[in-house]
Amino acid sequence: MKTNVILKSSDRHLFDIVIRQDTKRQFLSVTDLQKAYDKARVQNGWGERAISDVLFSSDTKKRIYYLLKERGIINTSILRFMEMAKEKGIVDLLKKLDQWKTTGRAQNKQAMCDPYIWVLIAMEMNPMLYAKVVIWLTDSLIFNRIKAGDEYLPMNRAISNVVEEPQYAKYAVLINQKVFGKHETGIRNTANADQLNKITKIESFIVEAIENGYMTSEDTIINYLKK
Repeated sequence: MKTNVILKSSDRHLFDIVIRQDTKRQFLSVTDLQKAYDKARVQNGWGERAISDVLFSSDTKKRIYYLLKERGIINTSILRFMEMAKEKGIVDLLKKLDQWKTTGRAQNKQAMCDPYIWVLIAMEMNPMLYAKVVIWLTDSLIFNRIKAGDEYLPMNRAISNVVEEPQYAKYAVLINQKVFGKHETGIRNTANADQLNKITKIESFIVEAIENGYMTSEDTIINYLKK
């Protein structure tokens, strides 16, 4: 998935707020996270809490440090990291490390960050929010989508072994019709976890069937997708 698309699938609802995610870096919207907290705060009688306050916490900065260090993004000492966070501000430091970005202007302005950082922040906001995020991640929203995209290229390569000059878009359309009951541009960007899993299974099955000699022509592939 090379083109950067902002995903808004139904699985991304957090307290009825859609958490936007871009496909290029998998960054998640911090702005939407704050909106979700603010809505849940009113519903559940929580106190006011801003993400900026969470980031200001020394404990949060330390957790961010170890998260970045574990992933090989930084190799400095924690003392130096804390100094830089104090000098620049943690958000500007994360921007410099390419873990945070701000897009748009005025009402369309939003902050987005690396999903690991986003999850860390969300879990610091509130115990109920912590539970919601754990369940959300267990449903593999991010990773199911990546896997569905990753299986697409192996399927295309397999098809090219049995079809001369294949029209790959044709198969993608048929898969969409099979999974969603219809096809329209960008429909996979709204897919939920179950639909992404179905796409992955179909693509994987086609690869396996071609490799084992069960699908040997375009007709056999199309017949399977139309069943």
